[in-house]
Amino acid sequence: WMGIGLGFGQSDISNVRVGQIDEKGYDLRRRKTGIERFGETPPGIWNAIVNYLAETPRPDGELLFVTKNGKPVVHTRSDGVLQWWQRLRESIGETKDTLGGFYTLRHLGATEYGSRSGCSIVAMKQWLGHSASSAMADRYMKPVAPEHRKLIEWVRGELLRKGVE
Repeated sequence: WMGIGLGFGQSDISNVRVGQIDEKGYDLRRRKTGIERFGETPPGIWNAIVNYLAETPRPDGELLFVTKNGKPVVHTRSDGVLQWWQRLRESIGETKDTLGGFYTLRHLGATEYGSRSGCSIVAMKQWLGHSASSAMADRYMKPVAPEHRKLIEWVRGELLRKGVE
């Protein structure tokens, strides 16, 4: 849900630390752009983090997600997020040809976020963690194509149901 609800990519998930996300909001600096990235934490995302930390407690400042060996989930040539995504994709009968990589969740979340009534280009850039000259943010600031409408409506319904929006 962090991919859809917060627009986090694999690197974001791998680098986020305990204390950078709380009940009210999140604040992290993206290494790629060096841009401050902050916003409100949707209740469903916060609930998932609280449940995760109850099962796997970590002190403030430590990586939120690590492998069973204590390594970052994405490091050197190993990508635990990608491995998780590939297993999930396979379990639902999809392939890399029918369902893209993990970033699909980020793009899906950005499409849903950008299609919300009143969403501004500034808010979209902040949500994505992009610079002031972001062509990618512009891409999401348009009506949802008819062929994607049903999917976006489903995502929006799931986000609302889980308290993520």
